Amino acid sequence: MQSLSIVQERRAASIWTKIHPVFAIAQLLVFLVSLLLLGLYALHAVPFHAVHVSVLVKVALMLGAIVTGALWERDVFGWWWFAPDYLVEDATTVMVVALHVAYLVLVYFWPANTHAIVAMLCVAYTVYAINVAHYIIRNRQMRAFAERSASAEEIAA
Repeated sequence: MQSLSIVQERRAASIWTKIHPVFAIAQLLVFLVSLLLLGLYALHAVPFHAVHVSVLVKVALMLGAIVTGALWERDVFGWWWFAPDYLVEDATTVMVVALHVAYLVLVYFWPANTHAIVAMLCVAYTVYAINVAHYIIRNRQMRAFAERSASAEEIAA
């Protein structure tokens, strides 16, 4: 792992520090809308097509987040993907992508099997939600650590 100050400097210098969160937050918002649509579909209030369109938008934003995240990781850690500091997040993201691809394969090859399609979407969304929760928890821990480190440096000076 690299020193905290070097990582903070690289993070501040990277343009992707500002761009990546736009995709990540937009993806999260579309996920929430899509989750609502999935619930309404289960209640027979909206057609599955509405859910599917929301998934396609989420996948497009996910791809944007993956590309900008890789560019950010390269700027900050020198790795395009799987930097040691973000190994768990990146590995979980690979699972999320694979599950969304599996959903798209089911939609394309077996469109009449809505039970399997919805089940796969639920699995993909569950893993995505776990990934988001892990990221939020880790981000809060990193901020708290940075604040404690800054306080310790001020006291030492």
